[in-house]
Formats: sequence, structure tokens, C-alpha cells
Amino acid sequence: MDELLLDTTYLLPIFGIAVGLEYYDKFPQVLEAYRVLYNPISLIEAKWISLKLMKRYPKMRKELAGAFISGLKALLSEDRISQVELTDPEVERVADLLLDAGVGDYFDRMIYATAAVRGYRLLTEDDVLLKLELELRPKEVLSWSRLLRQL
Repeated sequence: MDELLLDTTYLLPIFGIAVGLEYYDKFPQVLEAYRVLYNPISLIEAKWISLKLMKRYPKMRKELAGAFISGLKALLSEDRISQVELTDPEVERVADLLLDAGVGDYFDRMIYATAAVRGYRLLTEDDVLLKLELELRPKEVLSWSRLLRQL
């Protein structure tokens, strides 16, 4: 079964953060078609986004904090979605090379580099990552709409 690495966007709804993508009803098909993975750096990015929202909307702080904890429990107990290793020297090397390709966001670089080094497919909505043309790249870089056409 092919591996599909999720960008953080696809984990955010688990933490109570809306992303504006309609993928909930089709996601079970993805879980059947692929071994679905995420880099634990996405958990850090999701928490960072949650903290920014708490700062922007202080009245929602407890709700957002609770949603993050509940989502984390759900994600870590879900057998059909697995964590990969956070990093290793080769992932870091490739992530650093992505700076030269114009990818400024460290989270994006780490997720892309993980997929590239491990030979995974990458599911992302990030235009910068979707358009990268590098020698060392993931097996395939897909947006949600493109993935749906392949299912």
C-alpha cells in the first residue's frame, strides 16, 4: 500500500480549526487507499496555529485549548493514521536545501523533505510546495482535488 504524508492542513480540523476544505466525507476512502502518515512537526504547527487563534480570540481560549487536547488524544489513538520519525540528518539536509528553492516556512520544508527523502506521496494545498520542481522530490505531490480524481 502506498504511503501518503499529510500536510498540517488536513490535521487542523481534528484540533477544532476549520480549513475551508470539504474533505470529511471522502477521507475514509483515502484511509482505505493509502497508508496515511503525518510528521509530528505538524502537531507543533497545529498548536502554534491554535495559540495564535487563542491570542486573536481570547474568549475562545478554553474552547481552543480543549479542542487541541481532544484532537491530540483522538489522533494518537487512531490506528489508520501514523506518525513518522520527526527528523533525521537527511531530512534536515533536504529541508535546508528547500530554503534555496524559496520555501521559507520551516514546517513546510520539514514535511516536504520527509516525503521526498522517504519516497512518500505528499498531500498539500500549499501552492509553493505543489509547484516545486526539484530533483529530489516526493513520489508525488497532490492537492485534495487531484487526489480525489485518482481515487
